Amino acid sequence: MGEKQHNLAGLAMQIAAEIGSAGTGEKAETRRMGQEGSRLYWRLIARLQIEQKHEEKWLWFMRMIALLTPASQDGSIHKPGRPLGAVLADGGEPQKPLKPNELFVSETRLARLLATRGSQRLEALERTIRMIARKRPELDVATLAQAVFRQNDRTLRDYFDRLDKNKSKDQTND
Repeated sequence: MGEKQHNLAGLAMQIAAEIGSAGTGEKAETRRMGQEGSRLYWRLIARLQIEQKHEEKWLWFMRMIALLTPASQDGSIHKPGRPLGAVLADGGEPQKPLKPNELFVSETRLARLLATRGSQRLEALERTIRMIARKRPELDVATLAQAVFRQNDRTLRDYFDRLDKNKSKDQTND
């Protein structure tokens, strides 16, 4: 199968669905896994034929998805049309009115996250995901995979698009 860019979204959705339907013990093990992986991680790596050179980034992605997936949830957290950037702005509350000083992740924090490189970026992204996980958001998991793999990283744009959509609603209500 492989993970060409056009397959990234499909793999991300499959992984989110598998984690969502996993038992509570496997979800917990995947949330806590280190570089050695978890049983669920290795099972998905084999089933999805993930190339060895991409295993580390998929480990990061799977751990983040497990962090976002409540133990009691029986299904995927994937929600089309809810990009990671928008969730970072509103904390998983799509109907919440936003003001620049009330964003869930501040502009400064987001800029620092996007400026980091390598494994430090993945660590910063995971810390941010841990913050958001408390809100139990649904999001387009393909956008999280893109952020992990740094392919078509629209996170910053989606963040400000969410803020701008809120401003547009305010102007039409005047």
